[in-house]
Amino acid sequence: MTTLAVSSAEGFFEKNDDEESGSAFEPSSIGLSFSGGGYRATLFHAGALVRLNELGLMRRARTIASVSGGSITTAVLAMNWDKLEFEGDVATPLTMRQHFLRPILKATAKDIDVRVGLEGLLPFLSGGNRLAAAYDRNIFDGFRLKNIGEAPEFVFCATNLQTGGLFKFRKNKLSDWRTLEASTQNVRLSEAVAASSAFPPVLAPVRLSLGGETVKTHEIARYDDKRLHKRPVLVDGGVYDNLRLEGIWKQCGVIFSSYAGKNMDADPGNFNLDIMMPVVFRFLEYSIDWRERVLINMFRHKLDDGLRERVGAYWAAEKTPKSSPNGGGCPKMSTMFSRR
Repeated sequence: MTTLAVSSAEGFFEKNDDEESGSAFEPSSIGLSFSGGGYRATLFHAGALVRLNELGLMRRARTIASVSGGSITTAVLAMNWDKLEFEGDVATPLTMRQHFLRPILKATAKDIDVRVGLEGLLPFLSGGNRLAAAYDRNIFDGFRLKNIGEAPEFVFCATNLQTGGLFKFRKNKLSDWRTLEASTQNVRLSEAVAASSAFPPVLAPVRLSLGGETVKTHEIARYDDKRLHKRPVLVDGGVYDNLRLEGIWKQCGVIFSSYAGKNMDADPGNFNLDIMMPVVFRFLEYSIDWRERVLINMFRHKLDDGLRERVGAYWAAEKTPKSSPNGGGCPKMSTMFSRR
């Protein structure tokens, strides 16, 4: 396989002090990120993972991070990772079909969001918690977050409405650096996926009970308020970062990012009464565009040692972003390895 030559010189996108601490940046580490976009994203990212596996990159990944529909894909992979049989760095096609693709197709064949959405309209019921129950019943069958294998690290991301922070579900830790860290003794994988994909208004929020967990204030917390430690109110991780890039690019020198969302088209309407939702979606669009430009410019930017700040690839379902000051489009996967 082609060597992934990444700069080790200090760049702009290193970890800052006012965010969650963790492992240091490693130029050779591979990070995979998978966006939101509903079942379309789930299926789109499943195909991407098949190809990444064929290239021997899936098993070599240090971190696999996701939001929303992408979290369904990565959760199925996480739940079944130890069932995969590898030849070198490549999972065999047979075990990929049995333990990854078939469960994905089974999961996406069930239209569970309509019923959950209707239940979410009822008073005193949380659509997000009903979504978690439906995921558990139809896909994850009681599987707990702590039972995920040791490697790679899977990170399922939601947005904490109480703090405005990114809430991360990992095998052994829940965290929002603005307020808390907690254990995962009783947290189900279905809760992590539901929180990551709880898009308002009817599928959200997930009110996550931490009553049985060990909870402490994060060492660099912005808010030291014990009321924030009891029942975080969580919605779709795409509200914070729909590409799920922020943590990946601060830890990994090699980034593969899959985006299955749909960009908004131009609209000649005058938006008299229905202006609120277009404004909200435009905010989300600008956030995605900003992260696209940052990532692609990192692929192109050379540091003092002459190597790229990051290498890897970014691909999208419906567009080729023109994010470069030079007007170039999105780098293709086959051309981004070891570019100098």
